[in-house]
Order: sequence, then C-alpha cells, then structure tokens
Amino acid sequence: MRNLCFAVLVISSVCFGQAVTQPPATADEVKYLRFLLLSVASLDHSPDAVKSYEDSLVLQFGVSPQESAVIHSAGQTLNTLLAQLRQSTQTLVAGKTVLAPADITALANLNGQREQMIVTLANQILNSVSSTTATRLRAPGNIMATAIKRN
Repeated sequence: MRNLCFAVLVISSVCFGQAVTQPPATADEVKYLRFLLLSVASLDHSPDAVKSYEDSLVLQFGVSPQESAVIHSAGQTLNTLLAQLRQSTQTLVAGKTVLAPADITALANLNGQREQMIVTLANQILNSVSSTTATRLRAPGNIMATAIKRN
C-alpha cells in the first residue's frame, strides 16, 4: 500500500509537471538568469518591450503560462527592489562630485543587495518551474561558460 501511494504521488508529479527541488544555480547559470531577470525587471524598458521579452521566453524555453507567471512575478519583485535601490543611489550621490569612502561602501552594499536578490530569485524560479524547464533555463549559462573556457 505504501509503495502504491508513493507511485501515485510520483506519477501525479510527473503528469502535472510539478516542480521538483532543484540544486542551487551555479555561478555560470546565475550569469544568464541574471540577464533574464534584469530584462524582465528593467526600469528603463517599456512595458511592451518587457512583455515581448517574456513572450520570447515561451518560444525559446517552452515555458508554460504558469511558469511564465513565475518569471514575471520574480521580475516584478526585482523591479521593486531596483526602483528602491535607484532612489537610494540617487539620494546618496546627489550634489556630490567626489564620493567619500562611506558613500562607496554604501553603494557597494546596495549592489550586494541587488546581486543577492538576483541569486534568490534565480533559485526561486528554478524551484518553481518543471525540471525540464529548469534544465533549459540553466543551459545558456553553462554553454557560455564552456565556450569561454575553451578560448
């Protein structure tokens, strides 16, 4: 009976495309996922441009509507943080021609917050999409890293 219940759970997970806990993204994988997230979260691109990019992910990676919503949501979370960080940066450097060491440290901390959020959201995406989609999303970073190592 216990084996039957386990089999039903495994089969239902496969049939419904449930996400499986993924290993954390490698540094190479994060490089591409960073690009993806910054493209979706851009403060400087029009909403139509962001939508077009999100739509291209459906074609490029075969993401489902639910997976597309996960990526969109992660982008919105990052967009909010980017807006806050931009405001903090503008406040920090306003009217200054030379930055004090404390200002440079504060800017580095803001940059660190952005990068940590990107890693968190990248892993959140990988854990929220199907295993197949996660593998597809990991591939560009690994391909680029392999190509760079060869040269």
